[in-house]
Amino acid sequence: MATFTAIKNKAQSGGAMRGVLNYIKRKDKTLWGDRQLVSGYNCVAQSAYEEMMTTKRRYGKTDGRMFYQFVQSFHPEEDVTPEEIHAIGLELAQRLFPDFEVVVATHVDAEHLHSHLLVNSVSWKDGHKLHQNAAGLQRQRQISDEVCAAHGLTVLEPPRKHIQEKQMRPGEYRSAVRGESWKFRLMNTIDLCMKRAKTKAEFIREMERRGYQVRWEKNRKAITYTTPKGKKCRDDRLHDKKYLKEVMEREFRIREQIIQRGIEAEKLARRAAVPGNLSHAGTVDGAADPAGNPERHDEIPAVHGADNGRTVGEPDKGTAEYPPAVRTGWEQKRAAAFAAATAQAPGAAHGHVQGSGPHADGLGRVGDSLIRLGYALERSQAPAPTAPVTVHSDRKALAKERTLKLARGGRPDDHKEQRLSM
Repeated sequence: MATFTAIKNKAQSGGAMRGVLNYIKRKDKTLWGDRQLVSGYNCVAQSAYEEMMTTKRRYGKTDGRMFYQFVQSFHPEEDVTPEEIHAIGLELAQRLFPDFEVVVATHVDAEHLHSHLLVNSVSWKDGHKLHQNAAGLQRQRQISDEVCAAHGLTVLEPPRKHIQEKQMRPGEYRSAVRGESWKFRLMNTIDLCMKRAKTKAEFIREMERRGYQVRWEKNRKAITYTTPKGKKCRDDRLHDKKYLKEVMEREFRIREQIIQRGIEAEKLARRAAVPGNLSHAGTVDGAADPAGNPERHDEIPAVHGADNGRTVGEPDKGTAEYPPAVRTGWEQKRAAAFAAATAQAPGAAHGHVQGSGPHADGLGRVGDSLIRLGYALERSQAPAPTAPVTVHSDRKALAKERTLKLARGGRPDDHKEQRLSM
């Protein structure tokens, strides 16, 4: 993933701009092989300072804000070369600052590769000044994500609106890509434990094994985590609604139902193994196998119609029988947790755990079955649709309705007017 941040350079003078240019172009930071990863857009990198000052003097704007500096950083585990990062930085400069002189310098001396973009504050084309604000930075981050996605790279999921999530602070955003944010380490730990735990109790034990305390109480609205260094964090501070208590509880209810269905399947398998009992070895819901063969129980079976003919991962539109599922966001981690348990169970050694085709998260047929089963269970927990309610807001509408009902033979005392309390 990549982040895009603005650097606050309080010193704004010709000398300060020269100093920053000299720093970002340092050979010991930008040399990769026999190439120095420094380029200019709308200018020559080696003479960028002189060209930028010439532009300022041309339009009489040699005071005030002299330059802007931005950094595009990449996660250490991102599969990308320094040359590609430099090309992405140049493409980003073209997208964001088409009429300005920009120097792009990619630093390779840190674990997280990153590119500095130094932008002249005055346009070479028409002399207007560049002005930055928070909304502009958000838009620039979106474009950075678009450029990275076009190169097949991952992007940092932005905080969603209209849900109980808190905006990332600028410091957290910058440090996320470097793995220095304790909050993001907490999120990564939760993700890992959700990939291993099948129950709430197992999840808490997995967290405690890693030094995290979990306060998850019935009478408290939120889950509170305490890090190994004593920092506390509520679930609604973790930037994604999947971490909220109500969502986590719904997820573990689904996992408990999967466990129960697995127990039922095991019982059916034992019954099928008894000579003369093959006729009772039907599917999970009791329907007999049309072919008269015993049901395979080497993986958690899916509920009939659970995927509605969809490929795993496609949007769930639902059907009349199965309404759209309410996703928890833990589907892949859920499949991983149960697939790992299945791999350790008897019969896994017979080649029934991994499939031959492409499957979600590399979990094979077990993972697909669990994802489908989870979708069906999510549907069972979806709120029932309520019948539409017609509200009459004025006397004319009530009078019209009364006239129509009387014309159909209704009784007059069935149509008393109701005053609405607003």
